Amino acid sequence: MSSPADMLRDFEMLRAHLMAVLRAHEQSGERISSPRSAWTGDAAGESEGPTILPKKVLGLMDMIEEYSLKGQAVFQKIADYVAQMTPSELQVAGRVLMDTSLQADLAESHHRLRAFKAVVSHDDDQSDLASLTWKGLLKKMVAEGVKPEKIREALSTQKIELVLTAHPTEAQRRSALKKHEDMLSYLQKYDGKDSLTPGQLQGLDDDIKAVQWSCWRTNTVRRTRPTPEGEARNGMLVIEDTVWKAVPEYYRRIDRCLRRIGQPQLPYGSSILKLSSWMGGDRDGNPNVTWHTTKQVVTLLRWRIVELYYREVDELLYELSMTGETSEELQREIEAVSSMWSAPTVPGGKVCRPDQRSGVHWNFHTGVAADEPYRRLLMAVRRRCWRTKKTMEAMYMGSHADSDFEKEVLTSVDELARPLEIIYRSLVESGDEAVANGRLLDLIRRVRTFGISMACLDVRQESDRHSEALEAITEFLGLGKYSSWSEQEKCDWLVKEIESKRPLLPDDLEASDIVKEVLATYKTISELPIEALGAYCISMSRATSDVLAVCLLQKIGGVKKFMRVSPLFETRDDLINAPKVIDAAFSVPWYKKHIQGSQEVMLGYSDSVKDAGKFASTWELHVAMEKILEVGKKHGVNVTFFHGRGGSIGRGGGPPHLTLLAQPQGSLERGHLRLTIQGETIGRHFASAEVAERTLERYSTAVLRHTLTPPPLPSPEFRAAMQELADISAEEYQKTVFKSENDIFVRFFHTYTPTSELGQMNIGSRPAKRRAYGGIDTLRAIPWIFAWTQTRLLLPVWLGNGLALQKYIDAGKLPLLQKMYQEWPMFQSMLDLIDIELGKAQPDLAKHYETKTLKEDDLKKLAQHLRDGLQQAITNVLKVKGAEKLLTKDPVVKQAEVLQRLRDAQAKDEEPPKELRDAMIISIQAIAAGMQNTG
Repeated sequence: MSSPADMLRDFEMLRAHLMAVLRAHEQSGERISSPRSAWTGDAAGESEGPTILPKKVLGLMDMIEEYSLKGQAVFQKIADYVAQMTPSELQVAGRVLMDTSLQADLAESHHRLRAFKAVVSHDDDQSDLASLTWKGLLKKMVAEGVKPEKIREALSTQKIELVLTAHPTEAQRRSALKKHEDMLSYLQKYDGKDSLTPGQLQGLDDDIKAVQWSCWRTNTVRRTRPTPEGEARNGMLVIEDTVWKAVPEYYRRIDRCLRRIGQPQLPYGSSILKLSSWMGGDRDGNPNVTWHTTKQVVTLLRWRIVELYYREVDELLYELSMTGETSEELQREIEAVSSMWSAPTVPGGKVCRPDQRSGVHWNFHTGVAADEPYRRLLMAVRRRCWRTKKTMEAMYMGSHADSDFEKEVLTSVDELARPLEIIYRSLVESGDEAVANGRLLDLIRRVRTFGISMACLDVRQESDRHSEALEAITEFLGLGKYSSWSEQEKCDWLVKEIESKRPLLPDDLEASDIVKEVLATYKTISELPIEALGAYCISMSRATSDVLAVCLLQKIGGVKKFMRVSPLFETRDDLINAPKVIDAAFSVPWYKKHIQGSQEVMLGYSDSVKDAGKFASTWELHVAMEKILEVGKKHGVNVTFFHGRGGSIGRGGGPPHLTLLAQPQGSLERGHLRLTIQGETIGRHFASAEVAERTLERYSTAVLRHTLTPPPLPSPEFRAAMQELADISAEEYQKTVFKSENDIFVRFFHTYTPTSELGQMNIGSRPAKRRAYGGIDTLRAIPWIFAWTQTRLLLPVWLGNGLALQKYIDAGKLPLLQKMYQEWPMFQSMLDLIDIELGKAQPDLAKHYETKTLKEDDLKKLAQHLRDGLQQAITNVLKVKGAEKLLTKDPVVKQAEVLQRLRDAQAKDEEPPKELRDAMIISIQAIAAGMQNTG
């Protein structure tokens, strides 16, 4: 069985290799000369990377080793040592710490996968990990009395949609992430080192060192901000490199486990998984995402997926060479597509011969034999894939597409899945089931997962932008000022115009560039296949008119089949108001008929935590879901929740089995889950094909558990207590953050944290604020969480919670709190997630930041108050849980020194050295790697 010792062994091996390869390039304490620019990069952003370790950096490494043994006793010694380092030395030290942290991350990621395999291989039913695997969960459910056929039915109807976003929280460059993927594959080979020859083992060591050296010589500091299209391309690479490979094995695992409980495999047409994306569609607060961006990204997504399909069909042409009897259905289909081949058929020769306009194909370029029916139909499928690809290329380049090609472009999943499924049924009918369940079944399941686009593109925009567009129209037409109308007046007018047959948008409308962009977006949506698009998400939704406005704007833009509308409720007040908004929307006859019994509602975790703290956010989300579900039942509408979770726990992230426990009973009754995978979480969830398989399994098993064995309803006593805890914590949180005397908290935040430096990292195309002006209230949740993570104070996840628990404990209600933790999954999940985050907090390190950044007495006093609050939260969470300690902590002190020097330069109105700025960015990356999250 795998053990933590194995993980430590891997880390020590990686670290030893890293240090060996770095020391091997030392030359008398000086860097190797280079004909190119210095390692920090020239104006073009080129970089060679540092080639040696300065002596002071080596000394720091030794002191950190000492810290790991002696702890706080040598903390000040390290701080004093770092204070004497030059900007260049700090920069190199940051790289060493970052690369070392990344080696630890890789070792941990590989260990988690190894531990999972060990549990599955050894039938370890007692392990907590067992119930997070298909094999262990299905076995456990059957033992608990759940009927096997009910398990299969629940799995067959499960719908899990993962939405990749471009939220700027991935601190590492894609160049580095690709190398990390290679490193994971080497670690897997290293597990079998005992079976390798000495030469093979040496070759493996050389491969590891080569990747480490390549990482070291690659600049980690982004010199330019990525474009939205660039973000989309990065997302496509992740999907293609890992998820594309993982999907077939994911389904095969389910099939194998179903057979173990006496059930047949999933239906061949099952579509449990779906991939969507916000990259290139999320224009909320991001002026860089335009109608043209969205059109280009959708075209790219369609182009790339059809290229992957083409390759698979090419392989199937080799595999499905069978002759003989086939199903009548297949014969009819072959006859139906026979008109696609204009090249004359020579008697006794090959059929399905591509003509001169069919391009160059490496395989079967001259056609196939007439007595090979499966190949004949596959030739038609391949041709449509090829012509779709060429059409997408022309669209992307802005050139004219061939009209004959356009007629064959794939615009729906059924157009591609149908002939493949006809072949599958014919093979099974003809006794070739073993062949049918091979590569063909894998392709069918991929087609049902990815559809005609590698990921369906969501569109997101702020509600105010829609109102501005409608106001421009109403004022131009002399109807008045839309924003001044009452909610009822807005809804009545919107429905009237939606149902009207006359056009509303005048050709000569005079509008601002912002309004023109909004209208152009809807025109673009009308030109794209509906199956290439996902949901239209409305951020800052506050009223039913926000939902109806998007419907009218889609009509104005010429959209024939509307994108489904998903209102997003983000702040605490909006969550409280959400059930009323949804109830009012369902009460509109036109809208009730339009949605046909199904509605998606998006919930924002990030802004609700930023607005009121973790206790209040968790509870208001829970209550909002309960009430919206009640509204749905009242109107006969099935509600699917779209969870806008971030990567960090402060933004709703965390292990799936814990985060889903916080959902109320009934929220996953149909097995439908939609949630965002954001920023650095994408790389962590899909680091390799095997990691991706495990990620998909973790979400699916968590949903299955919640569907078939839903969490119990809380007692009235538990509900009342949780509401009071939420109110107390929210009041303390908002008083501290938003209502501080003389805005002292705002000064503290900008002085104490590296928030301004985060904007220089170029980790996303979106600005850090929704608007260019304003204070913390306009700051996005990601940089808010990111900044506190860096200082290890982690304020958003605990502020107010410790005080709320203390008041209950002082009132003699600790037994009640402990009972809630033991009996109520939601409360247990909430405290466990907070525990995970508190385990990463370091009061001593937070104090070190204070000594380096704070000069004024009032700021120091506030800092002390906050550290006391952190300790109070730690103490009280442990009391409620009945635990003795939190998670293990790890040290990073160098950043505080860099931050102090930057602040000193700013105070003197001086421009800090470039090395110092880069050292700051590198230290941010290092801490993000060590913490395993950013925002």
